[in-house]
Amino acid sequence: MADAARMPWTERAAETLGHYAGQVLIAAILAVVTLRFYSLPAELALAASFVVICVVLLAWLLMRQHDRRLCERCVRSLPLNPSQDAVRLRRRFWVTHTAAEPRFLIPYLVVLIGSNFATSTPGRVGWAIIQLSMVYLIIAHTTHRRLQPWCPWCSPDGGGNRAVDPDPVRHTVRPAVGVPSARLHDPRRRVVSSDR
Repeated sequence: MADAARMPWTERAAETLGHYAGQVLIAAILAVVTLRFYSLPAELALAASFVVICVVLLAWLLMRQHDRRLCERCVRSLPLNPSQDAVRLRRRFWVTHTAAEPRFLIPYLVVLIGSNFATSTPGRVGWAIIQLSMVYLIIAHTTHRRLQPWCPWCSPDGGGNRAVDPDPVRHTVRPAVGVPSARLHDPRRRVVSSDR
């Protein structure tokens, strides 16, 4: 909290907007879908489109900057049992990782962009559904960013990067001269070799 007080107001505003950038992007998607179904005067439609594009670009850039570190608001919003939430939200993790693969991303973008050319009423409804699918992608990405240490696709055990304890090294103990071998195998006795 003390670090936030020392930051200039512009950085604090950028951090706050970056934290809520997912919600801003969702609002922008809803605005675009709404604008498509209302006929506005040409000047107003052009101005609204320009504002929405600027908001989307700014929100995306601030979200990318925010994703590079964990802010105080993110820490406060973590659930008390994140591993339990990670199990419940496993589908969102899968969507995030699958959407990042080019074999799924490129066809999705082609359909997303191609749907803009649908002009009939059923085509516009289909366009709206396809555009609204981005809302779930943003929600999945935001969930993944918050709960990434518990993501089963980011780490094999779903609990972050844990150091694996190496197997203990077996030392061979040579019997000392004059020591019966039965005493070497006694678990209560420790016999150390005299030659080191």
